[in-house]
Parts: sequence; structure tokens; C-alpha cells
Amino acid sequence: MSWNRNMLGRVGVLAVLATGALAVACGGGGSNEASKQPADAQPQAQLVSTKLFVDVDVVRGPENMTAEEKVRKSCVQASRIPLGGQVVWRVRVIDPATGSLMDDKALAAVTAVLPDGQSFPMKYGAHPKDPPGESFWTSSFKVPLTYPTGLLDFKVVATDKEGRTGEFKQIMSVPSAVLTIVETDPWVTTSADTDTFALR
Repeated sequence: MSWNRNMLGRVGVLAVLATGALAVACGGGGSNEASKQPADAQPQAQLVSTKLFVDVDVVRGPENMTAEEKVRKSCVQASRIPLGGQVVWRVRVIDPATGSLMDDKALAAVTAVLPDGQSFPMKYGAHPKDPPGESFWTSSFKVPLTYPTGLLDFKVVATDKEGRTGEFKQIMSVPSAVLTIVETDPWVTTSADTDTFALR
């Protein structure tokens, strides 16, 4: 079969058109959003909260405990503290931008505040001190014998050296989980080795 120049020309045009279509289909041609961006465009920064994250728990301090009681009751998480007892706040503050714990070089102040306006500045340090354990913020409140009993709606406020703040508040909708001042020690010692919990 013989090919004339006319037929060869048509085949050539079709080949060129097919190659162009294939290039576009494979991303080699046409326009896309990336090509519309200026050469010096920077990726948009991800939005990060400026509020510090404040993590708090409460343990009972050794105030008005016997040496024997301290072994079992001191530094134990508690939501019931008796009159004459000691509330101890343990706090960690986290930078929302980095996820790192914030020490006394990063934070200007961490303070526990009671409903009556009393405030308790916290200190940063290792616990226990000997041997050194994990470092966090602490302060305490020795409950007077004449202090009102009932729910204690405290808050903890942290401020860093750049002026950012964060605040912790208890979940008040669950009263049984809220820090409460009670008349007498809810842990009643029944023997040298055993404590019985009696919620009053």
C-alpha cells in the first residue's frame, strides 16, 4: 500500500494533537491553582490558641496529721478536706503553641484564687525534693477551723511573660467531684493499718 504526501500530512497532524492531549491529561499543560500563586507566596500559618492550658489536681497536705496518718493520707488526691486540714494544688501549665510544659522562666505567675478573694501564689519546683522528682507548680491553703463548710469554687490563673493567660475552673455541674470543705475527716482510722471512708 502506498502513502501519498496528503495522507502523511494528516497522520502528522493527528500525532501532534494526540501528544498535546496526553501532556494536558498528565498534568504537563493547562493551568492549576499552584501556578497562579506568586513565587514568593508563603503557606498560611495554622491558627493556634493563645490561651495557656492549665492542668490542676488537688491533694491533701500533712497539716494536723499524725506521723502515722501522713504515710496514708498526705499527698493523696482528695475532693473532701476537713476543717483544720490542708488543700494542696498541683499545677502544670502547657504552652498551646509548642505543647511544652512551662516553668518559672516562661511564666510570670500562677495563682490559686478562692471565692472570698484570698489568693495563693504558686512556686515551681521538683517534688519530691530528695531525690528530685517531677517539677510543677504548687501552693496550699490551711483551712481554718472556723472556715465555712461546703463547695469550694476555686480557680487557678496562669500568666506568662508575654502576657498570655490561662484559667482552670472546676466542673461545678457534678457536686460530688467538686472540692468541698467538710466538718470532720472523711477518712476515719479504724486500726493501725486500715482507713475507712465515711462520707459525711
